[in-house]
Amino acid sequence: MSVLARGTGPLTGFVGALVEAWAQLRIGRMRVLLSLIGVAVAVAAMTFTIALGQVSVSAINAEMEMYSGRPGTVKVSVTPTGRGLSQAAADAVKGAGATSTDASANASANASANASANAAADAAAAQGDSATQATPSQTSARISGAMTAFVERYGVRSWATSYETQMRFAFPDGPHTVQTNVVSLGYGLLHRTPVAQGRWFSGQDEDDLSPSLVVSHGFLEALGLSTLTGPVRVTSYTPTTVSYTIVGVLEPEDLSHCSAQGADGEAVDCKQPITAIALNKPVERWWPAGTSQPAPTLEIWAGRQGVTEMTALLKQDLNAEFGQGSAQVSDNKASDGGMTAGTFTKVVTGAGLFIMVLGALGLVNISMVTVRQRIHEIGVRRSFGATSRRIFFSIMLESVVATVVAGLVGIGIAIVAMRVVPLEPLLAVPVRTVPPFPMSAALIGLLAATGVGALAGIVPAVVAVRIRPIDAIRY
Repeated sequence: MSVLARGTGPLTGFVGALVEAWAQLRIGRMRVLLSLIGVAVAVAAMTFTIALGQVSVSAINAEMEMYSGRPGTVKVSVTPTGRGLSQAAADAVKGAGATSTDASANASANASANASANAAADAAAAQGDSATQATPSQTSARISGAMTAFVERYGVRSWATSYETQMRFAFPDGPHTVQTNVVSLGYGLLHRTPVAQGRWFSGQDEDDLSPSLVVSHGFLEALGLSTLTGPVRVTSYTPTTVSYTIVGVLEPEDLSHCSAQGADGEAVDCKQPITAIALNKPVERWWPAGTSQPAPTLEIWAGRQGVTEMTALLKQDLNAEFGQGSAQVSDNKASDGGMTAGTFTKVVTGAGLFIMVLGALGLVNISMVTVRQRIHEIGVRRSFGATSRRIFFSIMLESVVATVVAGLVGIGIAIVAMRVVPLEPLLAVPVRTVPPFPMSAALIGLLAATGVGALAGIVPAVVAVRIRPIDAIRY
């Protein structure tokens, strides 16, 4: 029993000090409340600003990922040079007039097209006929096959391919050429492609006889529709006549800052762009053999820590097959906003602490007055055996409990403000989904309030400890 008593002694004393501190706050609640208004407002402002900054950085990163992919994405395109290869091998990989620098690619090209292209290239290399070069379609197919082999060789899980091409679709006012991005299934995950209506591609779409499309809002308007209530069929005339199925519509672009002029020089309203995204496998299944397509570009998410290693592997493998300097590799590691968010949080936290320290000065004055008024009480407690440590912590905890309560009130105000205040006009960045309140911001606000309360309570606590019992009783 004595061991248990010794073990629970410090905890009992701490709880007793907290209860006593709370009782004293209730007695002088009016003057304490007035002194804590500044602390509560400072905590609310600091917490709200930190949360707003984190939401802003998250929204900016999400917007950037739509174009450059998730942070830590490595992007590679291939322009065969043939340097360092034999003449026959160089001719097999260099397409006459083939271009690849401005294209995105499909790493899952049609299997039969890959097989025929690789067979033709291998035959040319075996015969040593340096006068016969691969055609552009064969070069693109071989690059696509090499990228597919790379993904399978190293067990890459997060990857995507895409390339830009033009398709001619039928619209009510006649056919129009539409810029189309042909992508693999993982493209939407890497780029966080926002779909406002319908859905993104699924694995089942790869086997559909009618290839699926995700179109822009302008594409849907050009068809005479405002909403996508169900799958819509549209016909494409190039490179062959195919019936496509629209399964999703992208979010409309913000045209508030757009300006355009008509033929007469007068300002006209900007229109939503007409673009489309197609899934590669069903699209290429309909293309005739030998159809010219841009050379592939492969995107791999390696994470910030794996960018360097992935870059080295891509250059090593692809340059070995297509010649030195063939692989152009880039990454978006530097575009990550994590450091910006961290710096922003530190600056705001520092400013908030400074404001709270100024607000806590009033609490120090109130605590000093309270201690002077309680000299007789403190002397009586000391005469009945209260230790200096007990007196010190009871006085200091009064300030800590007061600032913690003020901090909780300030955090509550910040949470309500984050739900009420419109974020998009304030941040000038599209906020597609409102994230939950950042717990790190609430934790920083609470810790800051606790620390300021401890600092504000040290001086009165030291003064209370130095009071001698005999002088206190005579007071």
